[in-house]
Amino acid sequence: MAAALPVAVRFRPARCSLRRTATTPLVSVVIVNYRRWEETAALVDQLIHGQHIYRDRIEVIVIDNASPNSPIEDQLRGNSRVKLKRLAENRGFSAGVNAGCAESGADWILVLNPDVILCPGFVDLLCAAALDVDEDARHGAPVGIVGFQLRNRDGSRQLSTGLFPSLPRMLLGLLKPRQTRKYFDTENNDRQRVPWVTGSCMLLRRQCLENLGGFDEDYFLYYEDVDVCRRAEDQGWSVCYDPALEAVHLDPLQNRLLTGTMRAVTRHASLTYFRKHRSSWSFWGLAQIVRLEARLRRLWFRWNKKDQEAWIAEQMDALCAALLRGQPREARRLLEQVLQAAGMKA
Repeated sequence: MAAALPVAVRFRPARCSLRRTATTPLVSVVIVNYRRWEETAALVDQLIHGQHIYRDRIEVIVIDNASPNSPIEDQLRGNSRVKLKRLAENRGFSAGVNAGCAESGADWILVLNPDVILCPGFVDLLCAAALDVDEDARHGAPVGIVGFQLRNRDGSRQLSTGLFPSLPRMLLGLLKPRQTRKYFDTENNDRQRVPWVTGSCMLLRRQCLENLGGFDEDYFLYYEDVDVCRRAEDQGWSVCYDPALEAVHLDPLQNRLLTGTMRAVTRHASLTYFRKHRSSWSFWGLAQIVRLEARLRRLWFRWNKKDQEAWIAEQMDALCAALLRGQPREARRLLEQVLQAAGMKA
């Protein structure tokens, strides 16, 4: 096991010391938006406009990662049941979640992607699950994180739990379809302990999140969910999958064509995870594989006169080299150059 590295978190809960009352929210729902205002507004509508028994026990917090201005933003700001905070720059998903958690006042925090459609009665089922999990002692450790059942647009099952990554598991996963290579299927319909659950629909106990110091902001996007579950397990919390709640996740990465920019993001995320949580030889091995991939792609794109894609491959190679030298800030700077070129950062 690699030695523990400092975790770049900046979670500062604003109201964790408040006295709990009957009107204190049970669950704070945090939605991190980036250029998905319409989907975000639709999700907020699902949360606050249903005839829910527990409708007054949730609060909705929208964190915007420096999206372009939209009239929908003003509409959300005008809603008394929604807190909206705009960040000065796009610092990534983890930073957005931490900013939302710092604004929250509930003992449980639900992180939702904007591109989610909730099942009927979701709010009541969610609050009932939060209350039930508080008393759940079946898993040998207090439940700190819960994931739920996800489905694709066509109603088919979308896998949302996985084993912790290792180099052999990642290499063998290349033989599987992208939709399944990171995940495993659960065996029954009961709440059960799992290694990790996806962050697109993740319920976290505030006490657990404070214990961990929040989400790790070294990850711009992807693997932050695996990381937070890994650290929760290491700190004595259990991570569970509960199929009682369902949501449709419209646009998961594994169902999309992987662009050069997103390939750079996912490679940076996996290398960051391996650097923090796997042995030095596993991290070195993965870095060499990613460097070889980057160099082959650069040659291919140069041959086909795709200069932008070739440049992204060069950045991937360079950020691998920076991480191997023990320079994560330089690696992040190189990744952010790719994001800026794609218009994802100012």
